[in-house]
Amino acid sequence: GLNYSPVIGIKGANGSGKTNIIKVLDFLRSFCTFSADTNIDSKIYVDSFGGSDKPTEFYIDFDSNGRSYIYELSVNNQKVFREALYKIGKRKSLILERVDNEIINYRSSLKEIADIKLRENASVISMSHKYNFKSEMLELKDVREFFLKIITNVDYFGFRERNMSISEISKRYGEKPDLFKFVKEIILFADSGLKDIQIYTRKDDNEKDVFYPMFIRESKNRNILLTIHDESSGTKSLYETLYLYWLALSFGGVLALDEFDIHLHSLILPKILNLFFDKKINKRGAQFLFTAHNTEIIDELGKYRTILVNKENNESYC
Repeated sequence: GLNYSPVIGIKGANGSGKTNIIKVLDFLRSFCTFSADTNIDSKIYVDSFGGSDKPTEFYIDFDSNGRSYIYELSVNNQKVFREALYKIGKRKSLILERVDNEIINYRSSLKEIADIKLRENASVISMSHKYNFKSEMLELKDVREFFLKIITNVDYFGFRERNMSISEISKRYGEKPDLFKFVKEIILFADSGLKDIQIYTRKDDNEKDVFYPMFIRESKNRNILLTIHDESSGTKSLYETLYLYWLALSFGGVLALDEFDIHLHSLILPKILNLFFDKKINKRGAQFLFTAHNTEIIDELGKYRTILVNKENNESYC
């Protein structure tokens, strides 16, 4: 009954361009939410292939708060050439259009933003939180909120192993019992020899608290406490990444992960996907996009939930 799939697998050979799909989402997340906060001479983190002078063009259609939009962007690493936002109802209607540093078309409800001096290296969408507008600016807030809720494990430089340190992750688990319960249930399911996980603290050389997990295993009727360094790569991976799944499910965001199955046994993968398929868990309509080395898990999704990526003359296509 949904007009989108809660899970989409991205499949292709090495070097086909799978990671770049997720890089696109990370770029749009950053550019449409925070570019107005950067310096006026900051580079835009997008590169054309082979140093081409042509601008790079982005198109993305999405739902936010029950409303459907299309966002278009034409940009190089110096400036925005064009930016446009459409709302999709019974027909496609233009909300806002910017060419270079001038807003040439806009709805009357967005009149205030037409009076703002635009920056070459910043998105109009990212300005929606910079000013105390008298108007509600509903569409711009809608769109910025959508991009804010995109979570990835890649950035401009490629794959990012984790977003936070073990101490920061452990502190978050200790502060949010519902999050920690979510994490423990999945890790204990994946590792039958594990009895419990507990968060501890110690002081570092600067007398600051350092948070760390201890993994409790039972052997011959006694508990053995192990550090995360003693655990398997799979258990470490789950501990370090499951908070991302919880964030996406809690806020109804888009989680886009490159090689999400690294170090994970194939039997745990369906349980992770089911977090998004199960409407009792995925109450806010979160979506999971991923690449994986294990192509069997993608094949199980079927053709309507799979994006195939290939290359022709060094140009990627889906």
